[in-house]
Amino acid sequence: MNDKTYFRSNLLILNLVFFFLFDPLLSQTKIDINELVGFENFISDEIKEGEIAGAEVLIFKNNNIIWHKNLGYRNYSSKSPLKKNSIYYIQSMTKPIISVAIMQLIEKGQLKLDDLAESYIPEMKNLKVIIDPNKGIDGPVKDIERKITIKQLLTHTSGLSHGLGENLYEKQLFKLMYNELFDPADYVKLEQRIEALFKAPLISQPGVKWYYSASTDVLALILQRITKNPINRYLKENIFDPLEMNDTGYNVNLNKEERIMMVHLKNEEGELILSPTQVPIQGNTLYGGTHGLFSSIEDYLQFCRMILNNGKLNGKNILSKKSVKLIIKNHVQNFLGSSRGFGLGFGVLVNAEKESSPANNGQIYWGGYFKTHFFIDHKEDLIAIFMTQKFPDSYEYVVELNKYIYRAIQ
Repeated sequence: MNDKTYFRSNLLILNLVFFFLFDPLLSQTKIDINELVGFENFISDEIKEGEIAGAEVLIFKNNNIIWHKNLGYRNYSSKSPLKKNSIYYIQSMTKPIISVAIMQLIEKGQLKLDDLAESYIPEMKNLKVIIDPNKGIDGPVKDIERKITIKQLLTHTSGLSHGLGENLYEKQLFKLMYNELFDPADYVKLEQRIEALFKAPLISQPGVKWYYSASTDVLALILQRITKNPINRYLKENIFDPLEMNDTGYNVNLNKEERIMMVHLKNEEGELILSPTQVPIQGNTLYGGTHGLFSSIEDYLQFCRMILNNGKLNGKNILSKKSVKLIIKNHVQNFLGSSRGFGLGFGVLVNAEKESSPANNGQIYWGGYFKTHFFIDHKEDLIAIFMTQKFPDSYEYVVELNKYIYRAIQ
């Protein structure tokens, strides 16, 4: 062997050693499945105690589903069992999907993060800002100081609200947009709900604070106007079909009805019951961005895997690696405090040491109002998804999910 060949051989060996030692996906950690028994017991106890009807949990790590459990009932009254890969109304877990669709338009050069939203929705040109939310949507207002951008819509810094707060302004806005949980507003098109949203002033100046909002409805309308496609069709052709998300959409085929988990709540006596109003599975024509999608846990895993895999899955390119990096980056400084931030459509954990449950910095996540939740951890090559259907939302299951999973990592 000559010196040049010897040098190349040793260089190759050194590169391989470095690759295996320092590549984060090859120096993989593992999860001790036995540690997850405690979480399964916790959920089983919650079902026995009538706190939730049932739940489905899926953990994906190192390119494999390593834990997938279905517990309890799809209907607590009839005690019909919750089956694996049931279908759920995912509420605000719609938002990350719409955000990915917007990023696709940005990649194609059809939209820019710094574009003004009113360029696509002229109805936004005359928005004002409420001075005192306690005086309601008809209270005194002031002029807007800066125009709303696409990026501000993606990061919930647009000054819009969702109508979920307790002051008079929030309650009136919710009434305008959604009416009541058990008597929903009779809108048949997204434009009608957005028209109601714009009847109210903004709750803050754009760009000065993070405020959970209906911004993603506005993004959905922008998507529709740019592509000249109904939102449901765009999502199906550009996200759901390529990712083989066959159970995801704004309507559910009747032959899948028995797979749907029903929505539950507590009555005045504190007993778990079926919600008197269930989300209709057919005839939905308002294709919203804030909520509206049904999905299954294995479908949503496909979406999460695409993000974990930097925009690609099974040979299909949904986003570029550059776009995924933008999505998972905190864009809101410390608007949400010292531990959490927000990317382009996803929550981002920025300081895990200040959180009550363990996780890694950089974990991205979001959830839905009926207690659905997911998180993606690029560092651990990890996805976790939790599904149930109970009103109202709360975070105890999210906290416990994090605790048990990160405790089990070896």
